[in-house]
Amino acid sequence: RKPRRAPPLCQDPPSAHSCAPGCSAMPKAAYEDWGPGCSELSSLKSATDKALLDNTEERYKAGNIYTRSGRLLLAVNPYKKLPLYTDETLQAYKSSLAPQVELPPHVYAVAASAHSGMLQNSMSQSVIISGESGAGKTETAKILLEYLAEVSCSGSDLHKRVLKTNPIMESFGCAKTVWNNNSSRFGKFLTLQFSASGRMQGAFMKTYLLEKSRITSQLPGEQNYHVLYTVAKGLSSAQRTEFGLPKGSDAVESFKLLNLKKAGDVKWADFPCDFKELTEAFAVIPSLNDKQSSCWRVIMAVLYLGNLSFTGQGEDDAKVKDPAVVAAVARLLSCETAQLEKAICTQNMKAGLDWISKPNTVAYASDVKNALTKALYSRLFDYIVEMVNVSLEKSGDEMRYFIGAVDIFGFECFPTNSLEQLCINFANEKLQKMFTQAVFESVLSEYQKEGIDVGDITYEDNKLLVELIDKPATGILSLLAEECFFPSGSDASWLQKIKSQHAKHANFSEERLDRTAFTISHYPGKVTYQSTGFLEKNKDPLSQDLVVLMQFSDDDFVKTLFEEKQSTAMAGSVRRFKSAKFVGLIDGFRTSLNQLVKTLEGTKTHFIRCVKPNMDKKPDNFVFDVMQRQLYTSGVVQAVQATRKGFPDHLPFAELLSRFELVVPKSATNKKGADGVRALLSSAGVSDKEFRIGKTKVFLGVGVLDQLEQRRMEYIASKVLSMQMLVRAYNARKRLKLLRDEKARAAKAKAEAEAAARAAEEAARKEREAAEAAAQRQERAGVVNEQLMSRRGRRRRSSRSGQTGCRRHSRQSAPRQTRRRATAAAQSGRWPTGQHDRRTATAPPRWRWCCRLQAARGRRSRRSDEEVRPQAADGCTRRGLHKARARPSSASPGVVRELPVVDVDMWLLPCFPPTSHTWLRDVVTRGAVWLPPVHVGVWGIVMG
Repeated sequence: RKPRRAPPLCQDPPSAHSCAPGCSAMPKAAYEDWGPGCSELSSLKSATDKALLDNTEERYKAGNIYTRSGRLLLAVNPYKKLPLYTDETLQAYKSSLAPQVELPPHVYAVAASAHSGMLQNSMSQSVIISGESGAGKTETAKILLEYLAEVSCSGSDLHKRVLKTNPIMESFGCAKTVWNNNSSRFGKFLTLQFSASGRMQGAFMKTYLLEKSRITSQLPGEQNYHVLYTVAKGLSSAQRTEFGLPKGSDAVESFKLLNLKKAGDVKWADFPCDFKELTEAFAVIPSLNDKQSSCWRVIMAVLYLGNLSFTGQGEDDAKVKDPAVVAAVARLLSCETAQLEKAICTQNMKAGLDWISKPNTVAYASDVKNALTKALYSRLFDYIVEMVNVSLEKSGDEMRYFIGAVDIFGFECFPTNSLEQLCINFANEKLQKMFTQAVFESVLSEYQKEGIDVGDITYEDNKLLVELIDKPATGILSLLAEECFFPSGSDASWLQKIKSQHAKHANFSEERLDRTAFTISHYPGKVTYQSTGFLEKNKDPLSQDLVVLMQFSDDDFVKTLFEEKQSTAMAGSVRRFKSAKFVGLIDGFRTSLNQLVKTLEGTKTHFIRCVKPNMDKKPDNFVFDVMQRQLYTSGVVQAVQATRKGFPDHLPFAELLSRFELVVPKSATNKKGADGVRALLSSAGVSDKEFRIGKTKVFLGVGVLDQLEQRRMEYIASKVLSMQMLVRAYNARKRLKLLRDEKARAAKAKAEAEAAARAAEEAARKEREAAEAAAQRQERAGVVNEQLMSRRGRRRRSSRSGQTGCRRHSRQSAPRQTRRRATAAAQSGRWPTGQHDRRTATAPPRWRWCCRLQAARGRRSRRSDEEVRPQAADGCTRRGLHKARARPSSASPGVVRELPVVDVDMWLLPCFPPTSHTWLRDVVTRGAVWLPPVHVGVWGIVMG
């Protein structure tokens, strides 16, 4: 049969298409059907700021927080839970052939597009999630990960382990800030590794720049990392006693690092998980399950270090105010209390060939204590990330592709901004530059190369801003690393250098009212930074005495945290080499960020822009000014305008022809090159306004490629269904044959079983009949014996009483052997048929022919033609044998009709000739017999 072709694209709008029952073409788009407003921003009649805001607000108030613009997904944080992430919704996007076309905009649609694109194009994918702090990037990354873990389940618990990393990383890496209750204080790039068949084989997590300063200091209204509160509140009674925690609900209030006035200030509902859920997540990760107690011990040591204070002020020598706190820390870290106090309050200095101990001032001792606190927590964080990667490492088939999810910290602007905010905003500038290149620069250069005229497309480029921060030798971060190299370097000298270097830069300005601050104009807005402490944070100093003390701890877990690693340290950590140049915090972060950008450039990128509707974290509150600033600064407005004017998808001629020749008639694919492309698109129902043909490539308008892909997948699905039908029919016939054979075998076995049962029943019946016959024979033998015994008794009585009976025979007795043989014959049911005993044959005639016939008492003939007179029962008379007479019937002369029942002494049978045995047996067994007129051998008996 000819292959079924997909219907052409309909050029009518969706509203008109639904009213045209005769139209067999597919609808061109259905964006208007997915909630109020327009779900595709490029299809708006106007691309002005007001039109975009009005459309976004209309959809936001209706609960549709997602809107699409080409390759960009716009997500508005609702600050409340919505029924958009049910299992039914996930399965709908999972089973869809083209979710970007068939279903409304959603994070699931982006994830599905990335997964299908990886398999169809054999290319790794990446999803960049960006936005300001509090815009919902972390939650969006979790939703994306849930879909990818579900759709690519490998049959093991790998997807469960991947999902369980979320509560762990959020607890250790997120905290409450001014703008967000669950703000990520580190960057994360999670790569899910897949085989060629699309099965997840492993995962790897890369982290960037954990905010260490938050551990020891927070702004008013902010909090420390979630895990510190969770562990302090959730430990069991036995663990509280072991760690020295105060009993009761005031455990959280007793630690200064938690920045709480009372326990009620903590909103536990905003936390990613409670202590029980955190321990369950640890239990899923095999490499962390047995390390839970050690991790809680280190966290408690961090909390106790926050309570450590000193007597005196300023330049006074530092002395511990409360020795019990130092003792608690030393007990938790398994080291000597005196050595720990000495390492914090003094420092060893080399003078010539000797080492001298110098007391630390109170300010310096506080810095040393804070450095140890930050080192313990940051090294614990790195250790957890390392163990998570060990448990998620790839297994099974070789990894071919990956899908990466970038969950980087959002753009930040606080009342006081320091080095951490500069690094965070710089990372967002790098991602914004990558977005600009993907959406604008690469597209425009491709247009010019192919000779496509799309008019004037304008966009804002942040290339100059990136160079201001990261340019070698003259960039702000480069000058900071250089200043740390000089022994006399300071924050003030570094600030003076950057002011003189970038005084005329458009994105840099000085603060006249504050000589220690400077301002940078980022793409979302201006941010003022305080230069105080930049060098110290970049150096990230830690007393060598404390390092040695931790390395010689009695706790193996603490030793592991501070051991020197031979491999390259993780991003954000400080490494010191034997070379002359110092490598600080900034250098490690820049290197890791450049590697991230290089990795993303080798993949096909998908963008999710998260925005917040207001600055107060309130639901159902849409503020125009806040949304307008974010839409403009994030490049969404420019991206929509560029998408409307341009053609976002471009493919080589050969790729388009080979990929979509299945969805059009064969006559349209006979041509090659530009003519073949034009014929194919025309046959598919694509208008001339929706594509442009260049020198080597074709440029497709918004949604055209998605619709072609949808038709291609539908065609492939129809063929797959046909193949499945054939395979299922073959399997059904095969199963039917097996069932028939099994039924035949069962019937045969049943017949054999029934035959065996019948044979067994027949054998049992024969055994029963044989037993019954034996019983009857036994019974007859008993009757014969009784008769014999009774006759013997009568003879004895008659001899005693003087009754002689027959004189000749009364005193005679049959031979004993003859009686025994007669009795045995009666018992066995067999009468002798051979020659009779010679002794019986040679006996006198009176023994051979004497037979006592007794008439049955009271028994008469059944047929009474003629009464037969009963014989006397007393045996022989003197005249000899009584004759049993029977008159012949008139109907049959010469035939004896019937004889009365007689008894024959069984011991006389051997005395008769063999020819008379049958007749005698019938006489005994039946009691009556039909006699012939003349019977050889018994003539003397019958005729008398």
